[in-house]
Amino acid sequence: MVPLTLLSFTWTHHKIPFTMSPGNNDISPSSPSTKKAPRRHHLKSRNGCTNCKSRRVKCDERKPQCSNCMRRGLRCSFLPPNPHTASASPCGNFGSLSLTSPCDATPVTQTPPPSTSSCGDYVPAALPGVPQTISLEPASEGLDIEDFFLLHHYTISTSYTLAVVPGLDTFMRINLPQIAFSNKFLLHGTLAIAALHLSRFKRNASEANSYMMKALHHYGTALRTATSLMASINAQNGPALYLFSMLCFSFTLGLGPKPGDFLLFGQQGIAQWLGQLQGMRSLLETKPELFQDDTLAPMFELSVRSFGQSISRTDHFPQLPEQIQQAAGRDPELVHYLKALDQLSQRFDFALLSTSDASRVPQLSPQQVFVWIYQLEDGFVRLLQEEKPIPLVILSYFCILLNRLNSFWWICGWVEHLLSEIHSLLDEEYKIWMRRAMEETGWIPG
Repeated sequence: MVPLTLLSFTWTHHKIPFTMSPGNNDISPSSPSTKKAPRRHHLKSRNGCTNCKSRRVKCDERKPQCSNCMRRGLRCSFLPPNPHTASASPCGNFGSLSLTSPCDATPVTQTPPPSTSSCGDYVPAALPGVPQTISLEPASEGLDIEDFFLLHHYTISTSYTLAVVPGLDTFMRINLPQIAFSNKFLLHGTLAIAALHLSRFKRNASEANSYMMKALHHYGTALRTATSLMASINAQNGPALYLFSMLCFSFTLGLGPKPGDFLLFGQQGIAQWLGQLQGMRSLLETKPELFQDDTLAPMFELSVRSFGQSISRTDHFPQLPEQIQQAAGRDPELVHYLKALDQLSQRFDFALLSTSDASRVPQLSPQQVFVWIYQLEDGFVRLLQEEKPIPLVILSYFCILLNRLNSFWWICGWVEHLLSEIHSLLDEEYKIWMRRAMEETGWIPG
């Protein structure tokens, strides 16, 4: 088979004019003396309709509608304008963008379904309720590409660092952003934790500082709105406020410890995140109907299975309860001490939980550890704030569990800081009590 390009080349360079012989149908070469037939004369016109001009075809200029437009079902520009249709925008007007066909400079009316044989022939019909012009005037776009990047980073990275319990990690990665789209304060909180995550791992100081500023901006914006909504919490915003309180906790820890900061309280009083968490706990107990829709159901079901009461009741502190009773036998706060210690022992059950197959030991989850803080009574938190020695010793034992979570970026540095702060407040007698916490974490006084 001869290539098509070769045939084209041969025909172009070796063609000979042929004519038909009048006597027969034989084809013979024409002679130079043969006269050419005269060309048929026709008038040229530039007054054709817009459709014919755009398609570069001859227009018969028949009124009120040319034959080509009638045959194709198009609205001819010769037709009179209809005041009830949307007018096309002039090509030179960049103040608005017309939704009519760019090939027509005349109004468009609803006609029978047009032929769609070519893109230039199709004229979209006006849709009810849809504006026919789009303004291109300068305006605030309301979009920040950096925010899209932060949301993307939260989805592919940060969310995996907030929870490791199967199912809960999926909830934090997929469900939480979906809820945030309907609650801007939660969306700001999501962007804040993502920016903070990035700031902790950027080696370039300028980049790290930039992401830290973004984190503080989004967190401050979210906190102002969430605080105002707490006074009027309802079934619509309740789930989002609950999730925001969880993000507040991770964000606060992710900022890192400061001198005088004891996690639950500081020099300014009870930690803000703890106040929010206590408020949400109170609402869960007094108004559970605010959280009984399907929004948080998956998370609560996972919590019941993963963070519930432990089966084992191992005595993890064989000597400490007796020491506390001897030192505070007549102290009216003794009941708070013993209850907090018992709740902490339950968290140790989860931390030390194992099976006969060592490879199947589950990874300790931050939620399993911090349930202890969630369960603490307000009275015990008050005693911590008063810097009573026994509550501080119990807090040092909590650092043993916290040390198991040092692989989480938002927890790094807290164990050493808390033990140092606690050690500095205790006298020599109670410093001996916290010896176990020092040995199991490897911390030594500076």
